[in-house]
Amino acid sequence: STPLLAVKLLYLKNLQIFLDDGQLGGFSPAYDYFSLAYFLDACPVLENFILGVTQTRVKHELISAGDSSMRRIPGHQYCNMKNVSIMGFCSAKSMVGLTCHILENATSLECLMLDTVYDNREDTDGCCVEGSPGECRPIGRSMIMHAHKGLWAIEKYVVEKVPSTAKLNVKKLCSRCHKIT
Repeated sequence: STPLLAVKLLYLKNLQIFLDDGQLGGFSPAYDYFSLAYFLDACPVLENFILGVTQTRVKHELISAGDSSMRRIPGHQYCNMKNVSIMGFCSAKSMVGLTCHILENATSLECLMLDTVYDNREDTDGCCVEGSPGECRPIGRSMIMHAHKGLWAIEKYVVEKVPSTAKLNVKKLCSRCHKIT
């Protein structure tokens, strides 16, 4: 679990957190993404937040169509946060909750970018998203399934919370190569 930060990072404007469950078992496949809100709270002037999650063993409580309530931390505002990118967005209830928490509390948000696939590779120019040139990067069937569930969660829970002053950029899977068959 992520501990509460006793210190404030008063001058931190850019925060990047990368979680990889790779071969060394870097983080638990049941990690509580919502706990990352405490990092955001510790950075009062934070403008840009990037979260990258590579996971092959998802063991989260997944959000379902009947879920109507999300966890909340009352009284938190991210007045300077302008750009948020989440790569490896999935339908884990805690990740959807973190995203909704950011949307409800980032009063200056200009852009939210969500990508349901993040495999931590350097060659990210492949055709992993609709309309990109070149060949598709091969990704496993499990990752494709989780990406489709992530897209469903974005449509169901995130889209409606995006303020009219912010741009939502959702990277979609390539319809030629990343279909569920």
